[in-house]
Amino acid sequence: MKAHWNWLALLVLAGVAYFLGKKDSANLLAHATIAKDQYKKDAEAIEKAAKAKTKRDDKIDNRKEEIKKALIEEKERKLRLVTQEEIDADEVFVNMGIDKR
Repeated sequence: MKAHWNWLALLVLAGVAYFLGKKDSANLLAHATIAKDQYKKDAEAIEKAAKAKTKRDDKIDNRKEEIKKALIEEKERKLRLVTQEEIDADEVFVNMGIDKR
């Protein structure tokens, strides 16, 4: 034993390193599991936010189209009213306060 003490010391150090490493690996596995769960939660939250944004954008687009249609219809209605009325230029001038000479 005296002649091969370095082999015995290496064997003891290997045993100590194995048991210490086993404890550290359990901690690393626990951290990895926690990180994986957090990643899944973050991914779900991002996906939920993306769906909500898409839904909101679609709602805004639909509302924009409705307003655009309403404005076009109102414009056309007013144009029809203007074209249907007969306008007398002399009457317009009199209404503005300009007398005909």
